[in-house]
Amino acid sequence: MNASPRFIDNNNDTITDQKTGLTWTKEDTWQREARWVSWDEAKDYILDLCQARFSGNNDWRFPTTEEVLGLYDPDAVNTDKYGSAIYLDPIFPSGCLPTVWTDGHFMGNEGNILDFRNGEIRSLYKSKSGRMAVRAVYEKTEQT
Repeated sequence: MNASPRFIDNNNDTITDQKTGLTWTKEDTWQREARWVSWDEAKDYILDLCQARFSGNNDWRFPTTEEVLGLYDPDAVNTDKYGSAIYLDPIFPSGCLPTVWTDGHFMGNEGNILDFRNGEIRSLYKSKSGRMAVRAVYEKTEQT
């Protein structure tokens, strides 16, 4: 069994996944801004993170569907903003939204969301706000 934890809190509002090398925002947009976001608003949010060099980085982006699906873990129980069970490692603070946008590399108006309640990936109209958030990611290139 691996003695080191998979996720490391970097103490700068980011979490690094040692399995994938990805660094995630510790909080999603709901936790940081107390608002739901459409895909386009999520895109603007990520651009703002880059411009502000959030946690010293300007390479923030949407996660791919595969990357965000890698955070879904049926053995790791956390709670969403409604107090319901979601399957996201508890190193991430409770209170996030249960659904998050992915990169949406689709033609047209459809994007993907991941539901942390059941691991389901669904398509959704990008401009529909619904009850979505985004958790930005970047690929960490330096070793800490």
